[in-house]
Amino acid sequence: MKNYEDVMACIGKIINENVSDEAERVKIHKRMLKLSQDKVNIMIVGGTGVGKSSTINALFDTSDAKVGVGVDPETISIDRYEMGNLVLWDTPGLGHGVNEDKRHRKNIIAKLTETEESSEKLLIDLVLVIVDASNRDMGTSYELINLIINSYAHKDRIIIALNQCDMAMKGRFWNYKENKPEPQLVDFLEQKVDSIRRRIYESNGIKVDPIYYSAGYTDGVECQKPYNISKLFYLIVKNLKSNKAVIVCTRKTRDDENTRYDEYNNGGRTYKEKTSNVFMDAVKETCEAVWDKVCDVGNTIANVASSAWNTVCSWFW
Repeated sequence: MKNYEDVMACIGKIINENVSDEAERVKIHKRMLKLSQDKVNIMIVGGTGVGKSSTINALFDTSDAKVGVGVDPETISIDRYEMGNLVLWDTPGLGHGVNEDKRHRKNIIAKLTETEESSEKLLIDLVLVIVDASNRDMGTSYELINLIINSYAHKDRIIIALNQCDMAMKGRFWNYKENKPEPQLVDFLEQKVDSIRRRIYESNGIKVDPIYYSAGYTDGVECQKPYNISKLFYLIVKNLKSNKAVIVCTRKTRDDENTRYDEYNNGGRTYKEKTSNVFMDAVKETCEAVWDKVCDVGNTIANVASSAWNTVCSWFW
């Protein structure tokens, strides 16, 4: 599995092959070095037991994130998981108690408003808010969503996702054989998504497009593969800046079964294909960023972008 460092090395190699002027190559490689040191920081928030840790594991094919088992929440502080240039911040779920929740809210706000050490830019690039699709009492969820919206400046980089969609109607109308919802469950989930969309807009004037999915699970005996996890992954990379989208794409799950089940598999493009297109554009824009205000080499950038994209895409798709 290639990673972001390999992607940047690939682009650097193609630059050496296309740019003959040594002085220009040095300037370009300096910008490459700056880009290669970039990190993408994603915060994951949600109530207790909504499946934040299992979502991390499903998206990025890792078992590093601790998954809560039983009645006691496993994640009791904001945990930092670093995978190369990708940093995930797993926050504690609300619902521990008045004093605990007050402390957690304060910590979440502090992290949302934290800036990078080297600049005034916000540290967190994107926030993923996970809601329990089976929970009819949305009070805590709306409280958390409002907290995020009111505290985070990049309101266009907030994704709201309903996990455990297979249990939204207490397990009814879920096709376990094909790992997908039956029409009755789809209608129920769409109504819930629409309700959340309208309520957030009425409360905050912010337009969001929530999705539903299932992170899946394994308990050592039984295993259920994720559903719509590829759609969630697509939305994450789609809402990031180009070079940061490349970083996330290079950390995607290696388990094709995890991205097999999504809404588009019955017709049209899959979200895997849509992600490929975002990845292609992100690689090209990353190449353009290398040359920005450095030099004018005519069609060289197009040649490098095309070569880099063809090489890099062969690693992942």
